[in-house]
Amino acid sequence: MSILDGMNAATTAMNAQAHRLNAVAGNIANLNTVASSPEQAHKVRLVEFKTIYQGEAQTVAVSNIVESTAPNRPIFDPTNPLADEKGYVYASNVNREEQMADLISAQQSYEANAQVAKTLKNLAITSIKSIKSNQ
Repeated sequence: MSILDGMNAATTAMNAQAHRLNAVAGNIANLNTVASSPEQAHKVRLVEFKTIYQGEAQTVAVSNIVESTAPNRPIFDPTNPLADEKGYVYASNVNREEQMADLISAQQSYEANAQVAKTLKNLAITSIKSIKSNQ
């Protein structure tokens, strides 16, 4: 595997994790939102990955962003202006604990790939210096 393959793989994985972090941030931002119907209520957005190769290096890339099929929670609140004819509003289907776990996982994956990229950069610099000093 070349250093460039490794760098490309690390940056592609960092990009994928950045998409995941953005999705989690949007989910958390909509945690307490309500709507007039389950169809209008916020649905958790999930980032799906696929395994790809960059040269000889294996990495992940975003394959799809999908909405969760978990049901939205009805809340009886007849005084809410968004309430339906039965007096219900519908909360997002965001689970705070799941989102926080996903946030931590995405952050750690991003940081690990950033460390790989930094290590490969330092290896490239050391290799170039070694070649120059041997000439």
